[in-house]
Amino acid sequence: MRKSAVYFFIALSLLSLGLTLVPHVFSQTQNIKIVSYSYYTDSFGDLHVVGQVQNDGPNVVNPVILTGSIYSPGGVDQADSYTQVWVAYLAPQQEAPFYMPFPQPSNSPDGTWYSLINAGDISNVDVSVVQANATSSYQYPDLKITSSSATIISSGNYSGAYMVNGVIQNTGSQTATNITVVGAFYNSTGTVVGVGYTNYLTPATLAPSGTLSFQIAALDLNQSQVPSNLKITNYALLVQTELPILQGTAPIITPSPESSSSLSSPGSSSSPQKGVNSNGSSNSAALYAVVIVIVILAVAGTTLAFSRRKPHQTVKAQRKARKDSMI
Repeated sequence: MRKSAVYFFIALSLLSLGLTLVPHVFSQTQNIKIVSYSYYTDSFGDLHVVGQVQNDGPNVVNPVILTGSIYSPGGVDQADSYTQVWVAYLAPQQEAPFYMPFPQPSNSPDGTWYSLINAGDISNVDVSVVQANATSSYQYPDLKITSSSATIISSGNYSGAYMVNGVIQNTGSQTATNITVVGAFYNSTGTVVGVGYTNYLTPATLAPSGTLSFQIAALDLNQSQVPSNLKITNYALLVQTELPILQGTAPIITPSPESSSSLSSPGSSSSPQKGVNSNGSSNSAALYAVVIVIVILAVAGTTLAFSRRKPHQTVKAQRKARKDSMI
């Protein structure tokens, strides 16, 4: 089975990171802004952080690496994780989503995040940028989403999934290869509450003036079951292509406007926790520790962290679905 395009981007960049990150550990990260993020727990009590970043600087950057930490009210670090933003070659002003799963807590009575959250033992979740290297390469910029619309699936294996169908057109002069779409999904307050991605779209190439259909869903968030603060009201999509990769000065990207859903808006509710970008406070020792962790995890754990899931299933749920039918 073909690996997902996002897995390819992440695996390739993280494996190369093991050879290149140490000399660039002090790479400039101040131009990457964390626009919004939130966290949710799934039906198994696992905690996931989702959000969106923007490149505020003048240069294309690749890759963009984030770290995250969960703290207790007393400031005790409960768990740490890392991820790569779901983009290859983030252009100036461009926005891209990210997804960061956290391991199960060791100090939880039932082995899940549920009990810690219910007991008030989670104070905040911090997300920071630790790598964003400038590059002279950039993605072919002429793949445009010409139309898209959202619906909630009402039956079948994906019942409850927030699904977006759309069309991409190649408005340039080169043929694009291995195209994917990634998305950020927002609640009524404008906070990112979900993310999603496609596998490589078919056909594998898109000639100039050609069009290509796609379908993308928000991971994990079954809209018939989630609380109102996780109800999706709009979304923003980003097209990625493996080839061609161009050289030189990238064009300035106008951030994609959020596409409003025609679905009913959720009722009032407190939004998921937002965070503040604190990447400016990292010291050299912490960064070198992050380097070591990332390199080890890149080699040993990339596949586990980014396994393909159904839209409203976690990795555990997918395993369970092999034995049982799961809504």
